[in-house]
Amino acid sequence: MKVVTSDIMREIDRRAIEEFSIPAVVLMNNAGKSVADFIISRFKKSTVYIFCGTGNNGGDGFTAAFYLFNAGFNPVIYISGKKEKISSVSLIFLDICEKHKIPITYITEENFSSIEIKTNSLIIDALTGTGFNGRLTGVMSHLVNFINTSDSPIISVDIPSGIPSDGHTPEGDFVRSDYTITMGLPKISLVTYPCKNFCGELIVADIGFPAQLTSDREIKTSLIEKDFVKSSMSKYPDDDIHKGNKGISLIVGGFDGMEGAALLSATAMFRTGTGLVTIATSESARHNIAGKIPEVMTFAINKEGSNIDNLFSKGIDTLLIGPGLGRGDFSEKIFYQVMNSASICGVKNIIIDGDGLFFFASYIKNNGLSKDIDYIITPHFMEASRIMSIPVEEIRSNRYRFAIELAQKTGCITLLKGPASIVTDGEFTFINTSGNRALATAGSGDVLSGIIAALVNRVEEPLHAVCDAVFIHGLCASLWSEEFPKDSMSSSDIIHNIPKAIKKILNNQ
Repeated sequence: MKVVTSDIMREIDRRAIEEFSIPAVVLMNNAGKSVADFIISRFKKSTVYIFCGTGNNGGDGFTAAFYLFNAGFNPVIYISGKKEKISSVSLIFLDICEKHKIPITYITEENFSSIEIKTNSLIIDALTGTGFNGRLTGVMSHLVNFINTSDSPIISVDIPSGIPSDGHTPEGDFVRSDYTITMGLPKISLVTYPCKNFCGELIVADIGFPAQLTSDREIKTSLIEKDFVKSSMSKYPDDDIHKGNKGISLIVGGFDGMEGAALLSATAMFRTGTGLVTIATSESARHNIAGKIPEVMTFAINKEGSNIDNLFSKGIDTLLIGPGLGRGDFSEKIFYQVMNSASICGVKNIIIDGDGLFFFASYIKNNGLSKDIDYIITPHFMEASRIMSIPVEEIRSNRYRFAIELAQKTGCITLLKGPASIVTDGEFTFINTSGNRALATAGSGDVLSGIIAALVNRVEEPLHAVCDAVFIHGLCASLWSEEFPKDSMSSSDIIHNIPKAIKKILNNQ
């Protein structure tokens, strides 16, 4: 499913009306009816307080009020603003409500205290809509705070009022909804954090936009869902292959005291279906790693790093550098030597994760990246902050924007990790829908980088391979949480569930 900004949604709306001759009143009718239908299907008949603005979002609220009235509910409308400011299409449905004697009150500072919410009632928030930016003030701000203090379930129309559509943190007060019924397509803020936290259950309503508009390739952001992952993973080669066809991979990391990180990545690679894996590590760490995973080959990097070129002598498809690499002088020297050697030795994919991203921040400033290699970086907020020289909180407050900017700045496929992780090449962007807080555990990122490394060897498009990996990683957490408490999951448990997750996807379970 595509995901849109407010500008793209506005353009879809305009084209539906002007190019496809769908009257605005039809779209508003369908939107309001979808809200009413949801309430009718989920809740017993009760009083429904509908808070409306003067724009088209308010019009959707008026429409919902009429259909709820017809279904035996008791709608009560509160309007923020003057009647003369209400949009012409919205006035059609306001007039219908007036004709049916639905109670309507225009709220001002003077009569604000007259608002009363009865127990066992519902609230519809139709105050601002998807075009809102900035900070709510005056009566609108008071209404939002009033709504939030109610004990009634809150249903927002299109997007909770006060929340901007395009992914950044609200500047002021906003509604905290239990349900959000969004029209046509999800908006960025509804599926990315931090705003996703405030939207409750998301329902996407089909209000009659032409499919060629809502599936247009020019809409360059999509959700990572099971069908998307299945479609790329089902293109795996047939059974007439050998292990080399499944990818020859190299992990550089697992240095002294951090051997477990490389072992987690390697195990995840095998569980995801890679062919051959070598771990290149420090001489002393190799003694601890060798034999821990029988299928893994090991290589000891000497203290001078003079034998690095030997790593690439037999050909490597994918390099994963960073898990357990460390941040000392030796680690830095090896990072630079490996990156430079890989760029001239026919490596197809380079994944930079963990401690590798610490050195990548300076490497990218002084070194060009080979155009013949697909580079993938997997930063969390602190690592992205270091690479971009932007404060962590600024990135955290607008993850969608900065993920795209990071990919454009580096020329790398970028996975900005976190809840609802974002994958982008700077042009096409994907937002993950799987996973939960169980993934917040030591080594989780090492497992994810291993899944990515295995899939880039087998999925035709590296960008899609990263999307598939993120979804599988999240699905492993969901599978765990079906049986056990979320916070009891370890990274080894994620690995254990990889085959189950892949089977669930491929079998469409």
